[in-house]
Amino acid sequence: MHVDDPIVSRIVFHPRIEPLNQRSVGISTETVSGGEKIGGYLYLHPESRILTIFFHGNGEIAVDYDDLSQFYVAGGISFWVVDYRGYGKSTGTPSYTKMFVDAEAIFHDIEKIEKIYGRSFHKVMVMGRSLGSASAIYLASSHPDRVSALILDSPFSHGPALISRLGGPKLPAEALSGGDNIDRIKTIRMPCLIIHGSQDWIIPISDAEALHKACPSQKKKLIKIDGAGHNDLLIRGFNIYFAEIKALIESIERR
Repeated sequence: MHVDDPIVSRIVFHPRIEPLNQRSVGISTETVSGGEKIGGYLYLHPESRILTIFFHGNGEIAVDYDDLSQFYVAGGISFWVVDYRGYGKSTGTPSYTKMFVDAEAIFHDIEKIEKIYGRSFHKVMVMGRSLGSASAIYLASSHPDRVSALILDSPFSHGPALISRLGGPKLPAEALSGGDNIDRIKTIRMPCLIIHGSQDWIIPISDAEALHKACPSQKKKLIKIDGAGHNDLLIRGFNIYFAEIKALIESIERR
């Protein structure tokens, strides 16, 4: 069985459509990838030339980050939250391998956004939460010359193991023919920040520890939020969470 088998996709992805009457404080974006439209929201900082591309978790959509976006922007960055196929305003059906195809298309749209809004981003960070860690690690490993930093929130290390923990079938290692998170992070040499809850039972903190250990970056950091699970990480560790992100932003500004 392959990772894109419909049975696996139903376990991994929980797409939700954005309500028609939904309004956002962000700028609506649209990326075309493989004939499908990938939606997102861009929250522009008035002056910063640092852009963070954010890939959310499997039960979220981009517009869910409307309120949180202000804290990222206050930290000194423009914040671009993107959806997956079938999520939010996006068309198509989600699949694991299509995530990377779409992430690549989104990354190449940075130039389009720069032209539209007259902004040149001299630093690009990629960030992924939970499922989104796969897209973030993929882009960081594929574009080391353009990506300045990698941030991971509650990441998983092995896709097949995660699928099995979620109640799916046991997949062979070769099911992820394009590489797993634990493999790709071995190429990451830019600054890498990993934040994880100590009581996460969906993706245990051992996954974050494995990724941190495998990452060869000289500027890597693992932050453990005591008592936090998978979905209350920000509630329990809000101040630490954004303080660490701000510190990372300030460090790459000096580079």
